[in-house]
Amino acid sequence: MESSATSKIPVAVIGAGHLGRIHAKLLAARNDCELVAVCDPIPSSRGWIEENLKVPTVPDYKELANSVDAIVVATPTIYHYQVGAWALEHGIHTLIEKPIANTVQQAQELGRLASTHGAILQVGHVERFNPVWESLQARIDPKTVRYVESRREGVYTGRSTDIGIVLDLMIHDLDLILSLIDSPLTNIRATGRCVLGQHEDLAIADLEFQNGARAHLRASRISSTAARVMEIQAQREWYELDFSTVSLTATRATETVESGELQADGLDPIERARVKDELFTRWLDRTQTTPPTSNAIQAEHSDFLESIRYGRQPRVSGTAAIRALEVACAITNQITNGRLRIHRRAA
Repeated sequence: MESSATSKIPVAVIGAGHLGRIHAKLLAARNDCELVAVCDPIPSSRGWIEENLKVPTVPDYKELANSVDAIVVATPTIYHYQVGAWALEHGIHTLIEKPIANTVQQAQELGRLASTHGAILQVGHVERFNPVWESLQARIDPKTVRYVESRREGVYTGRSTDIGIVLDLMIHDLDLILSLIDSPLTNIRATGRCVLGQHEDLAIADLEFQNGARAHLRASRISSTAARVMEIQAQREWYELDFSTVSLTATRATETVESGELQADGLDPIERARVKDELFTRWLDRTQTTPPTSNAIQAEHSDFLESIRYGRQPRVSGTAAIRALEVACAITNQITNGRLRIHRRAA
């Protein structure tokens, strides 16, 4: 099927789990597409869709070959390649949840299929659409970035246990950092720990780039609290981002401090003791902004549908997703070869 610039794009969601239901609910409410169906092999999942969204369902995605122009793949990661390859071979535009696939080879093949069959391939690195990230991009010069530190932690939910924490959570920050620092990677060091199963539940990685920039990433799904934060050190400013509260704080030295005219080391002890009270008035300029809230998945859908309608590349292309997966797999390989394990006693 082909969609004109004004007609509704027929789309389906493959997978009716937690994330698939979110995609389906948002797509069903749009006026620029038609949610034709939701596919899931589990009867109870299909029943939830039919009862709550009043949308038709099918058990087999292959039934949709002649009914849709686009699909959103929200299956477990192990099925991303299978479903994505089928869709792209049929010329169906495809938005695949992150990670794009289980292996780099699979991801590269998806990219090849998209190019061969003229289909849009977008990957769901949704933090690219977070208002706090968009606000940062509007004010930062990527060439000045020197250091990035990210922490993405959550309590155990029981979801996405078919993959480890690197492909589940850390890959969000890998994608953001790789999109920000336009320089080849020169070194990766990583460690991790398996606690609850066969995949890593905690991971730490350090990246070094050819231009001298560095990044330190930490991810966990066995934390007592949730956090999605990042600190970015640029040449003149440093930024603190909280993706959960959608807040951005930018700090820089005042002109007199930056010029060297005012230096704390040159003050007498009494004056130096006053610095703490004047830190964010006389010494540092600090601004905190809270961008208008918006639904990042909804914005992701808009980007996908506009890419289809106008024949342009999406914000998170298959190429970008492949690069993030390449780095993620290099990290997981290091963890696999040297990770710390919980030693279980033999029964």
